[in-house]
Amino acid sequence: MKIAILGWGSLIWQPKELAYNKTFGWQKDGPILPIEFARISKDGRLTLVITENGTKVPVLFTLSNYHNLEEAILNLAVREGSGRNSIGSYDKNKDTFSSKFLFKEEIKNWIKKTDFDAVIWTNLGENWNIKNDKGDIIRQIESERRIEYLKELKGNKSVIAEEYIRRTPIEISTFFRKEIEATLNWTPILNE
Repeated sequence: MKIAILGWGSLIWQPKELAYNKTFGWQKDGPILPIEFARISKDGRLTLVITENGTKVPVLFTLSNYHNLEEAILNLAVREGSGRNSIGSYDKNKDTFSSKFLFKEEIKNWIKKTDFDAVIWTNLGENWNIKNDKGDIIRQIESERRIEYLKELKGNKSVIAEEYIRRTPIEISTFFRKEIEATLNWTPILNE
């Protein structure tokens, strides 16, 4: 089984234990999906997710070293530090999606033009909750205030938030990325 892994954020420049074909690398003509900076992560970064409120952009893809869909899903879940339920997948041969997913046609239209048998991706939703170190919700921000949120960050949280946004591949040119670049001058850093 030939399995594609979709990416648009830190997975590309910080793959950690992701088992992917480094010779194949990250290709730039993946499916067009609505992506946006719309999730506050555990470490305070504002990260990219697939969301109805996103900008439609072509995401990147690579080739998994796994040939078994469940093993590939588990590998991506470990890399993301999440459970299996946070990983989306589509099996072309069975014509089945692993979970509720709004953008099925975009995935199907892309994969039928490829020789991949399946595709997997991180399927986390928007999150506007700011949590403390124990994981308790301190407060919630409004999505329209994401730039103000980034301005409020201090110390290490500010540095890792800036790095995430600046290292995001230039192809992921979302509405709020352009706003962040214009307001905070967090322009892209080219990845190796």
